[in-house]
Amino acid sequence: MIKNKNILFISLIILLLIILIIFLFKNKIIDNFDNKMTPKQLKFKECLSDMKKILDKNNQEFFLVYGTLLGQQREKLFIEHDGDIDIGIFKDKFNPDIKDKILESKKFKFRHDFGKLEDSYECTFIHNNGVSIDIFLHYYIDKNYYYAPSFTGLCNNKKEGYCKWSHHINGLKTITFMNEKYKIPSNAHDYLIERYGKDWGVVKKYNYYQGIGGEYKGLLN
Repeated sequence: MIKNKNILFISLIILLLIILIIFLFKNKIIDNFDNKMTPKQLKFKECLSDMKKILDKNNQEFFLVYGTLLGQQREKLFIEHDGDIDIGIFKDKFNPDIKDKILESKKFKFRHDFGKLEDSYECTFIHNNGVSIDIFLHYYIDKNYYYAPSFTGLCNNKKEGYCKWSHHINGLKTITFMNEKYKIPSNAHDYLIERYGKDWGVVKKYNYYQGIGGEYKGLLN
C-alpha cells in the first residue's frame, strides 16, 4: 500500500513538472514570436485579437481577407506597410446586432459604414490603440462565388455607387496566426491570385486608391 502511494505521489510530481515545462516553453515561444514584430504589428495583433474575442463570444463567424490574409500567407505576420486589418463575413451569417456588441466592449469606436445591408455593406471600427479594422460582407453569387463591396474614389462613379469584387471561396479552414486560431478561405492561394494576381508572393507597396485603380483584380462592374 505504501509503495503504491509513493508511486502515485512520484507520478503526480512528474505530471506537474511536465505541465510546468510545457507552460514555460509555450510562453517562451510567444515571447520570441512577439519579439519579432514591430510596434505597429503588435498593435495590429492586439486589435485583431480583441475583435476575435468579441465575435467569437457572440458566435459571429468571420475570416481573414485581403491584406491581412496576404500577410498571413506570405510573411506569416501583418504586412508592415499595411494601413488596416481586413476581415470578411458571409452576408447570410451576419448578425446585425454585432455592431452594438463591438461597441459595448469599449475596445473599439465606430468610424463609418457604407452601403446597404441587403447588397453592399462595409463598416470600419478603430481600436483604442488606433488601428482600423474593416469588415466586408460577402454576398453569394453562385457556386462558391461571392462579391464584396468597396467604396470611395472611382468606386463612387460606378452605376451601383460602389465597386464589386469577385471572390471564389470554397469553404473555410482554420489556421494558426499570431498564436490564435483564425478562419481563412480554404483555397487561400487561389483567392489571393484572384485579388492580387499570380505574383501575389512579390512584395509591392501601394495604397487602396492605387489598388482600385488597377492593382486589385476581380472587378465585376
